[in-house]
Order: sequence, then C-alpha cells, then structure tokens
Amino acid sequence: MSADEPIRIEPTAPPLSRARGEAATPASLPWRERLRQMPRRVAVLVAATGLAVAIAFVFLVLPSHVSTPDAPTTGTSPGLTPAGTPASRETVAPYRSLELERASAKAREKLGEFVEAQLLLEEEMNVALWGAEEMATVRDRANEADRLFLEERYEESLTEYEGAVADILALVERGNEVFEEALAEGTEALARRDQTAAEAAFERALAIRANDPRALSGQARTASLPALAAHLLEAQRAELKGDHARAIAMLRKARAVDPTVPGLDERIARAAAAKAKDDYEAVVSAGFAALDAGDFEAAHAVFDRILADSPDDATALAGRQQTQQAQTRARIDALHATARQHEDAEAWRDALSTYDDALAIDGALEFARQGRERVRRRIEHTSAMQRLLNDPALLSSKREFAAAQELLDAAAEDGDAGAAFERSVADFRELLAQAAEPIPLVLLSDNATDVVILRVAALGAFERHELALRPGRYTIVGSRDGCRDVRKEIRLEAGMGPVDIRCRERI
Repeated sequence: MSADEPIRIEPTAPPLSRARGEAATPASLPWRERLRQMPRRVAVLVAATGLAVAIAFVFLVLPSHVSTPDAPTTGTSPGLTPAGTPASRETVAPYRSLELERASAKAREKLGEFVEAQLLLEEEMNVALWGAEEMATVRDRANEADRLFLEERYEESLTEYEGAVADILALVERGNEVFEEALAEGTEALARRDQTAAEAAFERALAIRANDPRALSGQARTASLPALAAHLLEAQRAELKGDHARAIAMLRKARAVDPTVPGLDERIARAAAAKAKDDYEAVVSAGFAALDAGDFEAAHAVFDRILADSPDDATALAGRQQTQQAQTRARIDALHATARQHEDAEAWRDALSTYDDALAIDGALEFARQGRERVRRRIEHTSAMQRLLNDPALLSSKREFAAAQELLDAAAEDGDAGAAFERSVADFRELLAQAAEPIPLVLLSDNATDVVILRVAALGAFERHELALRPGRYTIVGSRDGCRDVRKEIRLEAGMGPVDIRCRERI
C-alpha cells in the first residue's frame, strides 16, 4: 500500500460504562485507593497520567483492528457508503485514520477512569445515600459518551468521557465533604452529650468511610456517653455534700471513660484543693503531736508533706525547723554505718548509693566524699576487668592490651578492697599473661587473592602464610580483580586450624 492510499477502519465495540445496577468488571487502577480523599484538581492530574497507556494502546493494540481494504471492485465508488453503514467503514485518509485511532484509545482510557470512580462511589462510599441524583446525571453523561463511541464519533465521545470523569471526581470530592459534615455534626453532638444525634452522624460518616479512625473514635466515644454521664452526675452530688475525695474519684473515672471532655482536669484540681484545705488542720496537729513525742521522722514527714503543696506555709516551716537538726544528725550517722557495712561486704554499688545519700544531706561530709571516691574507683576497676574476662578476644587489639596493663597496675594498688576483689585482680593478671603469648596462625590462599588482616598487616598474595598473633578476634579481608571481596571474622585460639581465604565469586 502506498503512503497516499486510503485505508479502511473496522469498528470495535467499546467496554461500555456500567449502567445502573450492573456488575463492575474493570481491574482496579493504582489511583483508586487515593481517590477517596483526593482534592478534585489533584485527582484529575493523577488520572491524566493514564494518557501514556493510551499512546501505547494506539500503536500496539488498535492497529490490529485496522484492516487494509481489498482491491477495489469494479463499479464501487470510494465515496459515500450506503445509508446506515458506520462512518469508520468509509474510506479514510491515513492521517485522519490515526487521529481517530488516538481519539478512540483516549476515550477507552477515560472510560476506565470513570468506571473505577463509579465503583468507589457505589460500592465503598454508598453514593446512593447522599448523591443518587448527581450520580444518575453523571451516569447519563457517560452513557451519551458510550453512544457516541458506538457511532465511532471518537473525538466527540472523548470529550464526553472527559467531562464524565471530571464530573464523577467532583462527586467523589462531594462525598468527602458529606463525610466531613457528618463528622463535624457527630463531634458537636458529643460535646452536648446528645447520644442519638451523635450515633446517627457517625453512622453516616462510616457509611462513606468505613475505616476512618476519626469516625470510629467518635462512635466509640458515643457508646461511652451513658457511663460518662453517670460519673459526672455522681461527682456533682459528692461536691455538693463536701465529699471531695469521692468527687475526685468520680471525675477521674469520667476522664478514664473519655479524656477529651473539656474541663475535667480543672474540676479535679479544684476538688483536690478543697480536700487539701479540709485536711490541713488535722495534718498540722498530727505533725506537732509527733514532734512532742520525739518521733522526728513522723514529724518531718508531716511538715514536708504540707510544704510540698504550700512551700511558704509558716506553720509547717517552723515545725520542720524544730526537728531538722536532730533528724539530720541521726540520718548521717545511720548512713555512715550502713556504708561501711556495704564496703566490708564488697557491695560496692550499695556503698556508693549510701555515700550519695549522705552527700545529698551535706555535700561537705568528708567521710562520705572519701568513701564515695574509693568505692567508685573499685566499681570502675571491677567492671573493666570483668569486661575483658568475659571477652578475652578483645585483647587482640594493641590499644586494648595496653589499657589492660594500666588497669592491672591500678587495681593491684588497692590492697584493702577485700578477698573477692583480690581474686578478680589475680584472674585478670593471669589473663593478661596468656594474652601476651602469641599463637601461630596459618592462612591458605590461591596466590591470586590479596589478603589483609585489618589493624595488623597487609599480607599480599600467597598460597600459605604463617604468622604469630596474640589470641583474640581478627578480621581477614581478601580481594581480587574481577571477583567479589571475601571477609572472615575469626577468633584466634590455641590449636586453631588453617584459615582459607580466597576470592572465588566472579563479578
């Protein structure tokens, strides 16, 4: 066929848009899940990305529906076709044919977008509850686009499909607005504790978005309204009777049911203040009674409790001042004795805590300052030695080994730390002696892999290499041009067999 020879377009039936009540058949498109809350202008832009699919459809699919006409028959004119014959059966110039093919493909793509939005509205957003009339109008427009497509008026059909898609996306946006309105109504009903109105509003919202967390939360709060009202009523009765403790309990129960109710914290604070005022005289009397009886601990606790709420309370300040000196001296003496007991038992952390308690009372206490420094140093030495005793492989590092030597010297100088501490020092000394003795290590390779022992040496390529290293953990890396590097972590110990390190996997 020459470039100027007309071709004939054979019509194909389109996948017509879903009529009211018919089952949906198109596969889900990627943008469907985001369609529910997407603003209209953004949804349209996302849908427009489908044009790339349309272009592929034009060049890969539709050509299969375009047939080359048979040789002209004598007496047949290439002009008008008989009445009733679709326009695409007429002879069409090649360029015009391509335009029609593109319009047909774009119309099909827009139809797919329309059906996806239709599925969302009817099956997931229950459009019949809030937009049945608008949906019918949009569907009519899609049906008109179908009619034009069947008549092979593809350009007009594309215009109608595009309009139908824009209209149905606007309807999705309207559904989102209806949802937000229902959510707002439910929230307002909750605020005035109108359970019936709140239930109805949140049911409407959940009919549109079944899994929306805000609507589900509102529905749950609505279900708790009876219990909330009962607790608030009981709290009000208790306040009127002056039973502030019960009022606080009921208000806290109400807050546990629904912490979003405004003003609950303020009411609890007011009830607590009233209760504190009622109890004040009884508490002060108990404090001075304890002071008169020589029970300094009880008196101090009473006055401190008052001052925790009212730091400037003159009565409590006077009571605390009268008991503080005797109480402090007795406390310091007891802490000193306890700290020495912990040191004798080599309970270093308990001793440290006890000295800290004494220094919290008076930071200038010399026995507490010296004792704290002494036990802190022993804790550090014990912890550092135990770390290496638990993992001797760390001593393969030169830095670690040097630091361990310094640690041993420092720990050995503390000769009055107790039997357990001395045993730890002895074990640590033996460990360092063992770690100082090198152990032979045999490496096997292929004479083509460059071998490096990290933080030790670069050994190059070899078939067998022997060296002596301190026991511990080492990382061996092999590299070779054209192969993937290999890396091995080993723990060098006495009697260890040869280690094979070579690159085998080609890149």
